[in-house]
Amino acid sequence: ELLESEEVKLVLQAARGQTPAPAEIPRQRLPLGPSPMSTQLLLACLFTFIIHLVSTLSLTVRVVGLRTRRFALSYALFAAMALASRTVNTLQGPLLAGQVEANLRTGRTDDASDFRWVILTATLATLAGVLAFQSFQRLLARGVEGYYERRSFGRLLLWALAPKRLRQVPQHLKLPDPANWQHLRGRFNVSFWVLFLNALANAVLTVGVLATLYAAYLRPELRATSASLSGVVNGVAVVIMTIVIDPQMALLTDEVLAGTHSEGYYRRYIVLILMARLVGTLLAQALLVPFAYGVVWVAEGLGR
Repeated sequence: ELLESEEVKLVLQAARGQTPAPAEIPRQRLPLGPSPMSTQLLLACLFTFIIHLVSTLSLTVRVVGLRTRRFALSYALFAAMALASRTVNTLQGPLLAGQVEANLRTGRTDDASDFRWVILTATLATLAGVLAFQSFQRLLARGVEGYYERRSFGRLLLWALAPKRLRQVPQHLKLPDPANWQHLRGRFNVSFWVLFLNALANAVLTVGVLATLYAAYLRPELRATSASLSGVVNGVAVVIMTIVIDPQMALLTDEVLAGTHSEGYYRRYIVLILMARLVGTLLAQALLVPFAYGVVWVAEGLGR
């Protein structure tokens, strides 16, 4: 009966010359608030964790080089271990860019929550690196000594992954010595500016790619130009690291080798640098939006 009444209604409308009204299509409501964490975002956070964990642990190379007096081999072994970090570093940007494109297609704009999660992951990874610093230092020192006996990275890897060696790993795990943190309450052996520049450089490196991608929300039509500016933003941090921070650390390392400073003095210096890097990841949260607006301003200038 319902079908017949609908048919009669259509016939009557046609006889009167009326066009039947199209069926209403329900509008799709866009979700409010932060977007749910997608698979792409989870992978980007995982890759960010690996990148910042390896970056934090890279400072162990200098300590191991001092202890073993084998700097070149320490750097070579760590570079081999850091291949995973370099690989995922190339994938982090495309994953986040895909997330931004998906959000723009669904009408979601000015959503910084995804980037906040990534920066928080960087902070947690840096903290994990600080806690694992002493343990990784011991394991890397064993790796350096083991390479001298086996003379091959492949044989060293097989030796390290043997079940007997893996069972011995917990013996080398140790939380940071509280004695290394006691001097934080006293006078620092690093100038304020060196610590500040360390924190600033790490903040810029953390937020560089993220700010250029967030700029796509502010000016979607300039997102290609904005994304290409990530190298410019990171270049600022690279200049600070190359001109100010790395020479300072290299000079102190040489002075420890010459006997001017003790290894304990050097370890305390490293602890302060680690704390500066941790503060840098927290500072990155505040720099995300201002840097994104700066990227948009530069992109607008290039597009004129």
